[in-house]
Amino acid sequence: MTSYRIESIRPEALASVHRDGVEVLGNHVAAFDDTTGREQLRCCLRLSRPGGRIVLIAHAPLSAHNPWREVGPVYVHAARCAGWTPSAAVPEWFDDAPRVLRAYTSEPAMHHPANRVVAAGEGVAGALEAIFADPDVTQVHVRNLLAQCFVAKAVRR
Repeated sequence: MTSYRIESIRPEALASVHRDGVEVLGNHVAAFDDTTGREQLRCCLRLSRPGGRIVLIAHAPLSAHNPWREVGPVYVHAARCAGWTPSAAVPEWFDDAPRVLRAYTSEPAMHHPANRVVAAGEGVAGALEAIFADPDVTQVHVRNLLAQCFVAKAVRR
């Protein structure tokens, strides 16, 4: 059994986006048809498909209001979807490109000694296990290496 579970952006965190078209910073968002596909959807941890309705929103993966809280752009379905069931399963596409894994303590504060870069194909799941071997780590944010966008959160079980 793994020491973590992978979590997407929870449906309740997207309620105002889906109901009112307003995201965390108060910006009004507009849905659009994805013309190319393969956008990383943080609501269900799937890749988009051409023609799907998606929206780009601002999202803060840390809920605590402290200096470690960052807000950045992420794609989600324009309407509520089936979502992602939190589990130890790491979506296969996580290994398709290099990722940055940022570790956080319970405060939450970044725990720099545990942060790492995972090369494409190197295995995000194995890297997460190694990071969670550090007892100070309570959550890890999986991010894209180049854009630094938040992808998902791994939380200690």
